[in-house]
Amino acid sequence: MGTGDPDLYKAFSWRFWFLTSTERGQIGVVLPRSALAAKGSEEFRKTLFEIADRIDITSLLNNKNWVFPNVHPQYTFALVNISKGRGVGEIGLKGPFSSLAAFLKGKGSPYETFQVEEVLSWTDTASLPLFPGPDSVEVFAQLRKAPRLDFDDGQTWRVRPDNEMHATAQKPLMDLETEKRPDGFWPVYKGESFDIWEPDTGRYYAWANPEIIFPWLQAKRSRANRSSRNSVHGEFSLEHIIDHDTLAPKHPRIAFRDITNRTNRRTVVCSLIPPRTFLNHLAPYFLLIRGSEEHEAFLLGVFSSICLDWYARRFVETHLTYFTINPFPIPRPEKENHLWKRVVALSGRLACPDERFADWAEAIGVEFGSLGENVKLDMIHELDAVVAHLYGLSEPQLVHIFETFHEGWDYELRLREVLRHYKAWKGKAD
Repeated sequence: MGTGDPDLYKAFSWRFWFLTSTERGQIGVVLPRSALAAKGSEEFRKTLFEIADRIDITSLLNNKNWVFPNVHPQYTFALVNISKGRGVGEIGLKGPFSSLAAFLKGKGSPYETFQVEEVLSWTDTASLPLFPGPDSVEVFAQLRKAPRLDFDDGQTWRVRPDNEMHATAQKPLMDLETEKRPDGFWPVYKGESFDIWEPDTGRYYAWANPEIIFPWLQAKRSRANRSSRNSVHGEFSLEHIIDHDTLAPKHPRIAFRDITNRTNRRTVVCSLIPPRTFLNHLAPYFLLIRGSEEHEAFLLGVFSSICLDWYARRFVETHLTYFTINPFPIPRPEKENHLWKRVVALSGRLACPDERFADWAEAIGVEFGSLGENVKLDMIHELDAVVAHLYGLSEPQLVHIFETFHEGWDYELRLREVLRHYKAWKGKAD
């Protein structure tokens, strides 16, 4: 049944597989997209890829419940056709179709076909992406040229996702009842506690006393440091671990929402959150293992861009998990690169709306404080353009990202402004 919850689709998937002939077996089945992307179905997918001659997948978005009336309209399903044989075959992808009319119009179009070896190089778990159109493959391939987020050469900057307090297991450590903050307590963030370029929405999960949480956190990371180098805390020296001043809640850090959806307004929702805050497990954060505040600002800028979000939407269904996020392609230019410097400047300024970020802002050489709405929007548009150049995207590829980012969204004004900055930076980026 793999990892995660023992969903019945996993059992049925294996049953279909074993009921058919090894030599010439044919399977035609409707599956939830999780079977093609979630970590819990990794073993099943790798078995398919190893033995099947051909796999064709047509994806259907349950928009307005046109596929299944009693299932959430943001869920995606797959019509899967499998031809068993000797393996080393091909995988064909088509869709997603978000209506019956779109499906009837496009079901006769050819599949986008990939070799199994190519698909296995995209993620660690053989997850399959959703391509909204034929030109998407070219854009996807260009983005994939950047190194993975978890790239580690032992010298350059490095981050890893981590979580703090589990909402259930650490419930006794938190105050979930009191509406007004108790004296000396810090807020416990949930996913809704922040948004893109908005580090504090005022909606918290709970309150917690740092005099209680700090000893617990210190013990937690000390155990992790001793137990295994695979732990994020195992990558730090003992001197770092025993220094209480290095505890993450004492400093600004990048948090992101675990619960999300590829059909939401945005899929990757992250923010630099202020110090003196705790996080529940549905708001993981990036722990900086090597690097400086400048590297955090750069990473935040890339993660907040429309380019990275478009890529994330190829894989994310309902959660932004570690196994999904670690293979994300993230450019790694030198610090002397003018595009790198501009991302740091734009992202750093956007991330610091008040005095809680004063020290962090000073470390990267930007001011802090509120921004006028027009100034803020212009900086966001320029950031999208500069990140597009860092990925090496052409103008048509950037346009394709906007055209296919979200069905029905009004993107013309934003695209026009992003293209204005893109063209202004083009000569400097070449």
